[in-house]
Amino acid sequence: MFRLPVCPHCGTVYRYKDTKQAIRNKENTCYHCQKRFRAKMFPYILVGAILPLALCIGLNIFLLTRMTDLQLLPLFGVTLGFMLIIYLIIPFFTKFKKIEDGSKEQSNKKKG
Repeated sequence: MFRLPVCPHCGTVYRYKDTKQAIRNKENTCYHCQKRFRAKMFPYILVGAILPLALCIGLNIFLLTRMTDLQLLPLFGVTLGFMLIIYLIIPFFTKFKKIEDGSKEQSNKKKG
């Protein structure tokens, strides 16, 4: 489940930084085989994001009940820490799909 995505054509594993860039570009070209693919995050990211978010809320509630003098700095620190975790795991929930060249040519014929 926690794997970096691979090119759907040739199976090249994309590094973390390349995956983040592919997510931003949406439609990409493989640097190994030069074929086109689309980067898409799949729905399991909700599970990957909800679990740290639930832990964050639980930890914040625990800190609020245990703190004698109310200081918000620990709460902000915990929340920012968990938000960073969610941001860092996004590339592991990304999938690359092939772009069919024939369907693009057909859509261009319909427009023109």
